[in-house]
Amino acid sequence: MSVWVSKPVIKMLGGMAILFGIVTLISGGSALFVLHGIAEPAAKIVPFVLYFNFAAGFAYIVTGAGLITLRPWSPAFSAAIALATSVVFAGLGAWILAGNAYEVRTIVAMSLRAAFWWSVSAVSIVGSRAWVALQTERNGLSSGHSIHYDQPDIRQANDNQTADE
Repeated sequence: MSVWVSKPVIKMLGGMAILFGIVTLISGGSALFVLHGIAEPAAKIVPFVLYFNFAAGFAYIVTGAGLITLRPWSPAFSAAIALATSVVFAGLGAWILAGNAYEVRTIVAMSLRAAFWWSVSAVSIVGSRAWVALQTERNGLSSGHSIHYDQPDIRQANDNQTADE
């Protein structure tokens, strides 16, 4: 198994996330103009979904950059985006069940977003665990062993202090 289950796959997903974020910001920004009356409304906009997706566009870009550079926080960020997207998607379901206006493309877009981010988070989490295992193996540590730093054991320091008194 290679580092990060395949660096090229993770980096490709990171690049896709960045592109997804840019497209989201562009489409969300233009829809915000419609929502606030700057242009003629042609769609049945769901405001909280629009605001979430626009804000999430920035998170997509940051997380994509983290995936490309294999930052250790990027799998957690991708999982957080997947979870937040699913929560907003559930809110959209409640909005629809309450009889409010929506467009089918909103459902399709949220389905794609959720599927993409759950996939990215699963691949990046599995990949990052493989990377940690490989790094541990390369450093000569077997499973079950931990890395020890040059810090005194607290119990030993307390024993020494008691003996000195």
